[in-house]
Amino acid sequence: MREDTPNTDDESTTTSTMERWEYIGTILAGTMVLSLPVIVGGAAIGTLTLSSIGQAWFVLYATVTLMAATWAFGEETLSAVQKARGK
Repeated sequence: MREDTPNTDDESTTTSTMERWEYIGTILAGTMVLSLPVIVGGAAIGTLTLSSIGQAWFVLYATVTLMAATWAFGEETLSAVQKARGK
């Protein structure tokens, strides 16, 4: 290793990806999960119109939201969804 190459073995340095990106997945998942009630609330009060969104896009959005909830809250989220759907 050259002298000017940073040592990435130390997890406390800013060159470490663990230090820089530790919470990014949780922040993005939280943003995705919080966007669902905002969209539903906006549609309920008439601010947003959801009729122009196709069913395929809705299924994609719901799947990504479920994946984000699973990331944020763990595998129990999937079990709770399956139980709520009666499967």
